[in-house]
Amino acid sequence: MNGRPLLIDIGNTSTTTAVGGENGVAHLQRFPHKHGVEANVEAALRFYRPHCPSAVVVGSVVPEVTSAWKEGLSKALEIPSWELVPGESLEIPVDYPRPETIGADRLANAVAAVRLAGAPVVVADFGTALTFDIVTEDRGYIGGVIAPGIAVMYDYFADKTALLPNVSPQFCDRVIGRTTEEAMHAGAYFGYRGMVREIFAEIRNSLGLDTLSLLATGGFAPEVLRDFGESVMIRPELTLEGLAMAWEYDQRHND
Repeated sequence: MNGRPLLIDIGNTSTTTAVGGENGVAHLQRFPHKHGVEANVEAALRFYRPHCPSAVVVGSVVPEVTSAWKEGLSKALEIPSWELVPGESLEIPVDYPRPETIGADRLANAVAAVRLAGAPVVVADFGTALTFDIVTEDRGYIGGVIAPGIAVMYDYFADKTALLPNVSPQFCDRVIGRTTEEAMHAGAYFGYRGMVREIFAEIRNSLGLDTLSLLATGGFAPEVLRDFGESVMIRPELTLEGLAMAWEYDQRHND
């Protein structure tokens, strides 16, 4: 159990890696999938070999590349590997009809959120998809919400319209656009922020709570949650932190 794990968070568009430690994570790297899994694994190996990690810890939502990361790094570094597999024992209860269908990233987020903020808590992950995951005090993880990420909105503009330009997400301060691009930015940003507010409000109401803690992660979280008006904690590397915590719990209870 001792040592610092090499944490591998395999997402839909990129893989994020870091070395776990007592104070969170360090030596963060991101590897876009467009570079290819073999090239990414080799680059990660070169970068992390000098840090002498004790284990490879993986959470993945892309099964077809999981083995390349998990086995490739484990064999090359000659260290054990461990994967956060939905359906296995965690330090939080899981009250869900088919727990094996929950994304590993969502479970890692939930584990970290309870460690950091207690329960009840909601975790919002601003990635390719926008996910909300709910952990209650008595039932643990009970499910959540999956909505389009803001980048998906922009992609839809480009894919489904003939005249709207292909632009990247950009946050803005005014709702009335004076150009086509400004109007697109305003619609995506204010519409997206409104969606976040409405979903969070409905979750809080469904739980019968006046207040509810919110933890957020992902690149768009700081801008979207600016002046949100709720109790918000932003942890950019929450998923990696949760992977480390889940691994540590497993090692303690299976040694």
